[in-house]
Amino acid sequence: MLNRTIHGYITIGILTGSLALSGVWYATSPTTEIAEVPPTPIVQVQAPLYEGNYVVVHLEKMQIELHNGTTTIETLPIISIGKPGSYYETIGGAYANDYKIRNHFSSIGHVYMPWSVHVFGNYFIHGIPYYPDGTEVSSTYSGGCIRLSNADAERIYVFIEKGTPIVITENTERDFIATETEAPTISSIEITRLMVATISLEILTQDNEITDTDGVSVTTRRKLLPRLLTDGDDSIGKKLAQALGEEAYISYMNQKAQALGLTNTTFTSVTDPVTTTPADQERFMQHIASYKMYLLTLPPVTQ
Repeated sequence: MLNRTIHGYITIGILTGSLALSGVWYATSPTTEIAEVPPTPIVQVQAPLYEGNYVVVHLEKMQIELHNGTTTIETLPIISIGKPGSYYETIGGAYANDYKIRNHFSSIGHVYMPWSVHVFGNYFIHGIPYYPDGTEVSSTYSGGCIRLSNADAERIYVFIEKGTPIVITENTERDFIATETEAPTISSIEITRLMVATISLEILTQDNEITDTDGVSVTTRRKLLPRLLTDGDDSIGKKLAQALGEEAYISYMNQKAQALGLTNTTFTSVTDPVTTTPADQERFMQHIASYKMYLLTLPPVTQ
């Protein structure tokens, strides 16, 4: 048998034997089989999501990962998060830490939250809350914050510096990479209303009593949301924005859009349609369905 390699292929010569014809022995012609050499697989190394330190909160795994570039430094367990589908569900998106407080006092829960790392609005990563008398909160209930053991919360607190990226996801850490730049082709009041409602849930208190749009009756912000989303009452957007001032409220709307990677969506009003693209619209609606399902379940209030 004779083997040769030609132009990346292996030729296999097979001598099949000899035949005797009329008393004369003849060697049969060798047959040739061609076997293609499989190509060497190309291994592509994915670029890191961020250079340097960043944190990924995996809600579906109930884990927090500490990263540096492509290296996973450590994985820590989460004790509790906000109830999925509730108005206090834990947020999703890609944020950057702006401050942290060794022992933050929550004006909503009226408890101290050790090793608090701010994410966005009313949402923190923190340790076990405790009451002013020092008694630890025994319930695993979370108002939307990401609760860890005190030791793990301290580890996160030390790891994160101002500006450290924090990605919160139910899927992969790349879910909120910015959409491609395109010219807006869609005008949507629905997206404006949903973003106004999202900021109300994530920035403002929901169950404290406030004056209604008539200036007389008393209601709560949460009771206003169905009138905004299902009845299309855009005066609710103005009412919700009063707590911060409309300019500041719109700024939060745009910060949220950036956290979701909505490259082509910029809000300029709490009552006017926003211009956007199909990719941004799809990303935003997927976000609502995954992290703000509560807003899609509100019943109409107009009879």
